[in-house]
Amino acid sequence: MEDLIPILGIFFVIGVPVMSIAAKFVLQPLLRELTGAIRGGKVEEVEALKERVARLEGHLQTQESQLAQLVEAELFRRQLEAGPASAPGAPPEA
Repeated sequence: MEDLIPILGIFFVIGVPVMSIAAKFVLQPLLRELTGAIRGGKVEEVEALKERVARLEGHLQTQESQLAQLVEAELFRRQLEAGPASAPGAPPEA
């Protein structure tokens, strides 16, 4: 019984803090992964999706500007084919 008190004292003074530090380093990443899974995804996946959406938006803007240029070119071609009489601001032919 007398030997048990110093052993318990050493256990509580050294053993408990060491086990708590070890548990912190082991459980903290595990808990971080679990909370990320509960929230619906990892931070890296969310950032990757944001980047993909930004690239898609940029691609869409590029296509819209190209489409506007094609429409303008087609209108210009039609005006050229119609001749000078139908050009806006052109004097009517007599």
